[in-house]
Amino acid sequence: MIFKEIKEINEEVQKSLEEMGFDKATPIQEETFKAAFIGKDVIGQAQTGTGKTGAFGIPIVNMINENSLSIEHLIIAPTRELASQIYTGIKKMGKFSNAKVCLILGGSGYDKQARDLKDKPHVVVATPGRINDLLNSRKIVLDNIKTFTLDEADELMNIGFQKDIENIITYLPKKRQNFFFTATFNKKTKDLASIMTVDPVSINVSEGLKSAATITQELVIVREGKKLSTLMKFLELYKPKSVVIFGRTKRRVDELNEALNQSGYSSAAIQGNMEQRERTFVMEKFRNHSKTILVATDVMARGIDVEHIEWVVNFDLPQEIEYYTHRIGRAGRAGRKGYALSLVKPEELEHIKEICFKTGSKIEEIQIPSDVEIREAWKVHLSENLRLIIDEFKEDDSEYPTYLEKDLEKDYSSKELAILLAKYILDKKTSSSKLALTPEPAVASKGNRGRSRSFGNRDRRGGGFRGNSFSSGEGRSYGGDRGGSSQGGERRSYGGDRGGSSQGGERRSSSSSSYGRERKSSSSE
Repeated sequence: MIFKEIKEINEEVQKSLEEMGFDKATPIQEETFKAAFIGKDVIGQAQTGTGKTGAFGIPIVNMINENSLSIEHLIIAPTRELASQIYTGIKKMGKFSNAKVCLILGGSGYDKQARDLKDKPHVVVATPGRINDLLNSRKIVLDNIKTFTLDEADELMNIGFQKDIENIITYLPKKRQNFFFTATFNKKTKDLASIMTVDPVSINVSEGLKSAATITQELVIVREGKKLSTLMKFLELYKPKSVVIFGRTKRRVDELNEALNQSGYSSAAIQGNMEQRERTFVMEKFRNHSKTILVATDVMARGIDVEHIEWVVNFDLPQEIEYYTHRIGRAGRAGRKGYALSLVKPEELEHIKEICFKTGSKIEEIQIPSDVEIREAWKVHLSENLRLIIDEFKEDDSEYPTYLEKDLEKDYSSKELAILLAKYILDKKTSSSKLALTPEPAVASKGNRGRSRSFGNRDRRGGGFRGNSFSSGEGRSYGGDRGGSSQGGERRSYGGDRGGSSQGGERRSSSSSSYGRERKSSSSE
């Protein structure tokens, strides 16, 4: 469906969409428009990155009455970051409609938000806690709401905002249009949807917990004490330009970020204890490439909507399986390719199997980069950087301290100069062996607690196991109903509805091995 061909969208909004580069509606947008433009309530299930903001934002902006002096549209998001992104999107969509949009967030000053409300906005985008504060103090009136939108409703429930949402609903007029969007459904989200909506149109363009096919997923098995050094080996070998690393706790995130910075990486942390202005500052640094690594907690996951993310690293596995999907979904946005690496402790193998089953993921086990690989990558990187420095000086010979050249040649051999240079560069980075993180406990598998950790000989076919079991030989194959065989070799595949066979010693999988080569080659460009 081409936006220009959707007759329900008015001229002003069409102009905004054209300026934003919007051409063709995504599946969630197309299906939502059919219901929204005839006034129906919508329950939409879709992952982040599928165009949900446009799905509800375009109909909302399209129905704005410029002459209204009341708040007509209320949008609630679970995190400040996601609310800020929605706010920015609505502002752009309403640029030529004279839409007045107000952002209400916890952690920000009341004075500015009070001034914004006095400006009689048409649309309010907010987090639930602050809206409830304003409602309870009678500083906001929602009597004339035309549309009420919940984005990421499942996350709102996970964080504990159910009572806040139910309280907000009591302040809204009964006659209104509702947009209810969620990535996953459980009893809480279903109950809330039934309370909020009337005769809704249900739209499902998501597979719930399933991970995107555009994301290559790999894992390494590593003990807690070796996680930091392992992470740095991958960063050194492949040098990704934009990485999000997830830790389980705020302490973990802060410690890991500090360790990365001490080791010479351009890293920043974002977690729930930070002031809003700090979080906004950090996200802007990451968004404009000033920082190449963002270390975050799960509560921040859905608020990280940055197009250029190449890698997601699960430094710690999430306890809740749905967070795995939301984490790795930060890469591979809008159909682009992405890469996800998980650092898995030996005692977490049951949990990663459960993640595979419930998310439909195929996760290839790979080896930790060897010291030889790291040295080779370091040599290439060093050579490239030295060449850049030399080329820069060649452009302006006047800046080159030529008087040093003869002194250095006289006092040092070429070997000694190379040693001095290497030491100078290495001294600028702290060795990971000198850094220590507070240990985090392993994540226990909910589905396998109390069960035996042994693996039976269930359903042997073609030389391999099927179902929740190891395959024969060295290969590991987790997941539901996967045929084929695995013979010998080092290939370990976790999950995935993919048949076929693997024979021989060096092949892991075509996807993982080729992707690894792409990452290596890109690092030298």
